[in-house]
Amino acid sequence: MSKDHVLQLRYLGVIPQAGFVEYGFRIENKDKSTRQVILTIADGFFLNSDLKAQEAPDLCYQKVLMDLDVATTDSCSSFSMPVTALDIARYRDLHPNTKLRKHLQRNRISTGSVPPIKDLPPFAAHPPFSE
Repeated sequence: MSKDHVLQLRYLGVIPQAGFVEYGFRIENKDKSTRQVILTIADGFFLNSDLKAQEAPDLCYQKVLMDLDVATTDSCSSFSMPVTALDIARYRDLHPNTKLRKHLQRNRISTGSVPPIKDLPPFAAHPPFSE
């Protein structure tokens, strides 16, 4: 099924399971048919710091988008697929800023260039958020 046939891709949420986490998506096609896609990520990827919990929904969303280009039209209304180490590596290649931020953060902390908390301005000194 190509992206041309998809009207809407909606993130449904996350469901922790024993040993893995599920991320759900609903695909609505232009003909109003729907499919549910569940991506699973093994807990080991989070425990080994290969992936942050905050990154997982975006990684899954990007994987679903990529798979829409190569997927074939079928009558399956729901299916599940695992996120692999290769998927995480591709995500890292497409999001190099994450690596760069980690590297810069480590360097600032190790060189002591992060200002001490007492040198930071008080919260009240910052202007309120504008709408």
